[in-house]
Amino acid sequence: MDEIPCSHAWAVLKKKHFDVGPYCYDMYKPSNLLDTYIIPITPLPGQNEWNVPGYIKDDIVRHPKHKKLLGRPSKKYRDKAYNELYGKKSKNSCSTCGFKGHNRRSYRNGPCIV
Repeated sequence: MDEIPCSHAWAVLKKKHFDVGPYCYDMYKPSNLLDTYIIPITPLPGQNEWNVPGYIKDDIVRHPKHKKLLGRPSKKYRDKAYNELYGKKSKNSCSTCGFKGHNRRSYRNGPCIV
């Protein structure tokens, strides 16, 4: 491994009085960190001093007209094609009266069969 994964491993190496040099990647050593910031960094000027072209300055960006709903989306499939493919193909029909939506056992107006 070329770097120490966490601060706990660092603490163990310090407690056991090991030299952390071979265990630590060069990028994380303090000398390399100081070398990173040797180059001076100049910040950007104020926003009113920026040189922005006119066609970009005149462009208006608006928010989207719809709002995303919060939470997990519902499991209802509102697409008609989905219901045609995966929905129930046929309904049960009653053998006593012939209507769909119930069967002979749940038919209430028919004679009782024992």
